[in-house]
Amino acid sequence: MRLDLTRILIPFVYFIAGATSLAGVATTFYFKDDLHLSIQQVQFLGSIAIIPWSVKPIYGLVSDVRPVFGLRRKPYLFLAGLLGSAGYFSQATWVSGFWGAAFAAITSALGFALADVIVDGIVAEKSKTQKEAGRLQSICRGALLAGAIAVSYASGILVEAIGARNVFFITGTLPLVTVIFSLLVLEGPLPESDFSIRKVWKQFKGALSPGLLWSAAFLFVWRATPTSGGAFNYFLIDELHFTPEFFGRLAFISHVTGIIGVVVFRKLLLNVPLKKLFFWLMVASVVLSLPSIGLLYKWYDLIGVSPQFFAMADTLIGGMLFELAFLPLLVLVARVCPKGIEATMFAVLASLMNIGLSVSDLGGAALTTYFGVHSATETLAADYSKLHIVMWIAILSSFLPLPLLPFLPETRTTDDLGTQAAPSIMTPMLTPMETTKEEIA
Repeated sequence: MRLDLTRILIPFVYFIAGATSLAGVATTFYFKDDLHLSIQQVQFLGSIAIIPWSVKPIYGLVSDVRPVFGLRRKPYLFLAGLLGSAGYFSQATWVSGFWGAAFAAITSALGFALADVIVDGIVAEKSKTQKEAGRLQSICRGALLAGAIAVSYASGILVEAIGARNVFFITGTLPLVTVIFSLLVLEGPLPESDFSIRKVWKQFKGALSPGLLWSAAFLFVWRATPTSGGAFNYFLIDELHFTPEFFGRLAFISHVTGIIGVVVFRKLLLNVPLKKLFFWLMVASVVLSLPSIGLLYKWYDLIGVSPQFFAMADTLIGGMLFELAFLPLLVLVARVCPKGIEATMFAVLASLMNIGLSVSDLGGAALTTYFGVHSATETLAADYSKLHIVMWIAILSSFLPLPLLPFLPETRTTDDLGTQAAPSIMTPMLTPMETTKEEIA
């Protein structure tokens, strides 16, 4: 009888996913200095990379109804690891322009999104009780953040030492661990299933209550507010001369404070009504975004500190705020999912939020284009003179979901929320200092 290591190995998949943020700093400098991509192209790439995360219900459906060699999890997890590696290896070797970068981004994102869905399926099968599922998901979330912390500071140092392409090569080896993991997973015989697309669709339509539809609209608008992340990062490099090493330092701070944010939410905010919590998060997102825009106005000179110190203080706030804003969204999704099709509806709502992220990046690209914000080209000097306008629009757009807030359904905030399973906890890692709605909502 083979020893079943699945429960032990599942968190390692999330640790590897977190550790691939090793390429986060490299990506910023690779796009800017190696591929010479414009701000708008970088933000468009961010939008493209969200697409595989936006169709996750399809992966779950395919793996459930189309076994490979009689197996529903192992072959797909094996494929996910290969896809994740292929994207990074592509950037390390042959990618030389925008479309190559787009292919690599989609390939890697597809691998990680597929792995997320398959591991969620394994977790659901291995968890006999709701409490057990919640405990395992908490471990996985912690493993994701631990992986990010383990590599965050090195992510900047390695760019300076060996170059971005070599960092991608190292990162590409990490998802291969998922391939090895897939071979060790024990998968029993397929259970009898009465699955029917018509049956699921009938349940889905019957579950579309006004409260759920208002919640879906709120989640989409919250995530779709425009971002200035790509333009802001270019500004930090061109005007403030932030180095890869310093970006790595910011990433480390962000992930550590992110864990603090998780603890604060679970200990202090778990029982706060969601409507009230979302309102104050909107207010906090605007107020606490002021340090970011202060870098444009050189407020650091007024208080006599360096821009690097000012940026670190901003990141201390941003990392925590991201988790404080992300977790209530998962709670809202979990609470509005109707009985009987919880997994399907959760996947649909999570995909809707990811589509919102894609719209957000496109909105940011449109703003930077409209206001003429761009980095230096062969014929034009860099122009960040109107970046502050773009950032103000991005920051104040945090209030756009406010009119939808009164229509959200009442949700009980009881202790069991802390142990609810939360699929889709493997989210794309942010580049340090990106000022996006993910940080503020």
